[in-house]
Amino acid sequence: MMSTAVSFLDEDVMKPDVNELPSRRKSALKLFPEMGKYQFEQWVDLLEKRTGMRLPYNRRSFLVTNLSIRMRQLGFGDYQDYYDHLHSGRDGHVEWDKLVHYLTVHETRFLRHEESLALIRDCYLPQSPSETRGRPTTIHVWSVGCSTGEEPYSVAMTIDDQMRKVGHEFYLGVIASDISRSAIAVGRAGFYSKNQVKAITPEWLSRYFVTLPDGRYQVAQELRQRVCFNHVNVVDMEESTIGAMDIIVCQNLLIYYDKERRIDIVNKFVDHLTPGGILVLGVGELINWSHPDMKRLNYANTLAFRHK
Repeated sequence: MMSTAVSFLDEDVMKPDVNELPSRRKSALKLFPEMGKYQFEQWVDLLEKRTGMRLPYNRRSFLVTNLSIRMRQLGFGDYQDYYDHLHSGRDGHVEWDKLVHYLTVHETRFLRHEESLALIRDCYLPQSPSETRGRPTTIHVWSVGCSTGEEPYSVAMTIDDQMRKVGHEFYLGVIASDISRSAIAVGRAGFYSKNQVKAITPEWLSRYFVTLPDGRYQVAQELRQRVCFNHVNVVDMEESTIGAMDIIVCQNLLIYYDKERRIDIVNKFVDHLTPGGILVLGVGELINWSHPDMKRLNYANTLAFRHK
């Protein structure tokens, strides 16, 4: 989601054959009948209506696998019964929020896009005290498709570290949004395993994390307080309360929408940017896009624009 990205695709690409699925998932599949073409299209239409993403037919096994896992947990044995349950008022809406986590892949890690973080540091933040104009700096960031929080915390650490080096007073507020409430709950708590934080330097681990007795790490309270996790579907941005942002980061998400919807989403991002603000996208996610208020930033291995 995914940005970490939110998608229906990555896991199925990695495991295209049912025989390669983990035993838990193979056993889930054996309990359910084949999904007919009509039923598949019915589910595809529901996913597109509620997330904006359209699942291609060659991803049917991904849909069946993950639906069956959730259905077995709830005691459903029929796709149509479960589909009808998702339309059953409040209970259906609550269940949809849980199902989204099963139908989206949250591929993310700390410091995943180092070039993008370097761009934020070098092209937006002050490099010396002389660039700060002597007054406190306020920085508002929006991490779109934040998944379980690794990206927004990486951005927050990058900004905090640079502002400390400059020695300038600043206020930092990060909004981290995702379509999966389960994912943002993980990010909000800020607990991560030793393996998940392996890319972080010892200096940053000591500064931004607390080591727990069980060997896990938790993001330090001071940093967690700067990051606010919100449930937002980018297809329905009009319903969100996102205000003016200085930096918007959206990586590994747009590729799962068609070109027309990608352009629509990014154009709406522009509406949320302050003059001089920057928009950071995933490399290759948007080809030949232009906007009268935006100028492409020339920085290696990145796709980013500055609001004029």
